[in-house]
Amino acid sequence: MICGLMILACTALPWQVEASGRESTLHYLDQGWTTEERQDFYHLSPGTRLIPYEWFLALEAAKGQHFKDTVGAFWLLLDPNQTSNADRLPVGLGQTSGGPQQGRQVGITCAFCHTSQIRYKDQQIRIDGAPSMQYNARFILALLNLLGTIYKDEQKFQNFAKTVLGPGADKDKRVALKEHLGYYVVNIAARASQDSSPLGWGFGRFDALGRGGNLVFLQLDSDNLRPANAPVSIPALWSSWEYDWVQWNGSIQHPLARNIAQVIGVNANLFTSPNDPFTPSVDQSDPFRSSVDTKALIRLEKLVTKLKPPPWPKVFPAIDTRLAARGKDLYHGDEAKGVKNLCAHCHVAATLPEPNVHGQRLHAHMIPQQEVGTDATHATNFKARTAKTGALEQVVGEERLSAKQAIKLITDEIMKRDGIPLDGYNEWRAELEYIARPHTGIWATPPYLHNGSVPNVYELLSPWEQRHGCFYLAPNLEYDPRRLGFVVRECDGRSNPRDLTSGFEFETALTGNSNRGHEFRNTPQCASNEKKEPGILGCEITPENRMAIVEYLKTL
Repeated sequence: MICGLMILACTALPWQVEASGRESTLHYLDQGWTTEERQDFYHLSPGTRLIPYEWFLALEAAKGQHFKDTVGAFWLLLDPNQTSNADRLPVGLGQTSGGPQQGRQVGITCAFCHTSQIRYKDQQIRIDGAPSMQYNARFILALLNLLGTIYKDEQKFQNFAKTVLGPGADKDKRVALKEHLGYYVVNIAARASQDSSPLGWGFGRFDALGRGGNLVFLQLDSDNLRPANAPVSIPALWSSWEYDWVQWNGSIQHPLARNIAQVIGVNANLFTSPNDPFTPSVDQSDPFRSSVDTKALIRLEKLVTKLKPPPWPKVFPAIDTRLAARGKDLYHGDEAKGVKNLCAHCHVAATLPEPNVHGQRLHAHMIPQQEVGTDATHATNFKARTAKTGALEQVVGEERLSAKQAIKLITDEIMKRDGIPLDGYNEWRAELEYIARPHTGIWATPPYLHNGSVPNVYELLSPWEQRHGCFYLAPNLEYDPRRLGFVVRECDGRSNPRDLTSGFEFETALTGNSNRGHEFRNTPQCASNEKKEPGILGCEITPENRMAIVEYLKTL
């Protein structure tokens, strides 16, 4: 019964342990954080709940080898700091206490998605606030596999129970633990099965709006299930707090509301029974009860305001200053030299006359999807999505809301119950637009475009035909400091998303994965400011000038 519902969770799926970096070769960049602040970011939980904390510490990937020490296979990062991280949790996991369900849990932190590491030769470089390349679906699959194996293998269960309960635990406690374990296995697997091919998202991507919408809205009504088929690259955090709108589709303005939405989308037991973290149970006396920790979120938000963009690492080849100067002219334009502005008119944020109510002072430009021509799935899905209110209909007075209305309602109510003044500024929008993100620290954020479909910046500046239609991603790939991205490895058709030992082949022909758009190519209208074709931003840039722009971007 349990195995039948688990999506391979009861199948033995061994994986290779591939360390994310040896301590002797791990470099941290100067980004403005102290060691203590970095540890806060790595392990402070904002209220998310995954599995009981003691269970996570007890999980073994192999005899004598803890699961938490093998996460390099999913491109999660190990934390060498054992002074403030005595349990040796990976970067991005922390302890969640309290909330609707009794007992402490291991929770996913901001660092799970916003800490990166790249390899150059024999050097490992940690980048705080950069988009993580973690493979979330594989991590959950491996976790389910271990829990399911423990459930069905009596000897493994007895060893697990001894670690979790202690050697003197009586039979009743062991029986209760097994029931609890089976309960988690079935329900986490059922939740995972609600998404459309999450294994197809690959490394470094997540359909946060689709996946989070399913997790939250499906608890209200079964009609709310939608395909989560628009994974996007995780944005960098530095300077993001200064922008007046965030997310790739520019849908959110209120910083705390955005972060609350992320927490409930990961899982904060919203709309569930206090004693049952999976069964929908809207409490009419407190329908928006959750485990969201707004105090922790505010603390993390203040921490992010101290985070600086990562400087060009000293272990990389030195920047060619003459070539970068040429690239700067091309990027910003220079009328005196007759050089056209190729990038700055979109990617340099405008300064607001004064900071807005949230303290944001920059306006990042939004570009209509039809103009930029990149994959429309992400923006289209959110704009079209609605949610039946189900058990909340009596509370909100509406049978169906748009996704933006529903998320605004939920985040408003969670902030209200924590005494956070709203002042009417929690605005959400759903337009067919994409943000032209400023390029500070862009070297540290491959792959590129909102859906991660282009492996390096040089290809991003190239016509579509010169971009890879399929490229390979895997843990610990070599970084290419010349073209700004990962060293491109051709697809060979042997990658298996369900094989935890294999890499991932990013196929741009699949839904949500298009690498079209944002092109510079020669067309009859390419030089026109008024009549450009959709997806064509300008005329083709010569290879030499592409390299000059790439060199300039290293200086930002």
